Amino acid sequence: MFRRSLLVVVLLLAVFAVSCQTAETEVVEVPVEVEVTRIVEVPVEVEPAAAAPGLSPMMPVEFDTFNSSIMGRDYALTVALPMSYGMTEVDYPVIYVTDGDIYAIPLASATSQMAFGQEVPEFIIVGVDYGVADPMQWLGLREEDMAGNREQYQKFFAEELVPYIENIYRANPDMRTLAGHSSGGDFALYSLLNGGAATFDNFIASAPSTAASMTDYLDNFAANQGQTAANLYLSAGELDEETVTSVEAFNGALSEMNFEGLAYELQILDNETHLSSRPRAFNNAVRWIVANEGL
Repeated sequence: MFRRSLLVVVLLLAVFAVSCQTAETEVVEVPVEVEVTRIVEVPVEVEPAAAAPGLSPMMPVEFDTFNSSIMGRDYALTVALPMSYGMTEVDYPVIYVTDGDIYAIPLASATSQMAFGQEVPEFIIVGVDYGVADPMQWLGLREEDMAGNREQYQKFFAEELVPYIENIYRANPDMRTLAGHSSGGDFALYSLLNGGAATFDNFIASAPSTAASMTDYLDNFAANQGQTAANLYLSAGELDEETVTSVEAFNGALSEMNFEGLAYELQILDNETHLSSRPRAFNNAVRWIVANEGL
């Protein structure tokens, strides 16, 4: 009996040992697969910036640089074309305006609006300037051209600029106007009196502060009677007293000469200063020229 009990105990111990051994946790090292994400820089497709809109879709404006051998420097040109330019084959009257960086676009906008209202025909506007950012440099250049070197500056228009424009654009050679304000007005007046009528048909002299000194050229004008068929619009702002005095002195001397072939208009613009008079002067001048020419 004892031996059988001992055998049973031994067997139970053996079973217990086996069960413990089976229950023991086996630690197995399993290689871990690490997933690596690859970062790829994909170029972003950026839509190209839209082209800068024109000043007006109905008023094409072109910018150009013209090198003058006569003056020995470059000029910045602003050329504003009529709304109908791309839809017609006709030639258009042209207004050449000095200080074009400032005055060309406003003048083009005004003539375009008046043309839209059927007050005047459409014009090509050619602004002539220097394309410089320094105001003191700009003042120096314009005074050099329009006061100190007028003869050569006029030659530049007649022999270089006007032929250049008429070779590129449909510009009417029988309807050319030269316009200027302040020193530009002085230059327009000088040009008229010194053979400029051979190139231009119309002259707009707005606020020419040295107009009185232009009486010295009236004899030159008289000597070129065969070239004096032209129209002159002369103006000054009422509040610009010095210029008014100068313009009226010139007007008195011009009236005494009684030139044949010269039609002119003098306007003293009420409540306007030297600078504020320019928009009204240019608008009135264009209307007067158109009426006088029967356009």
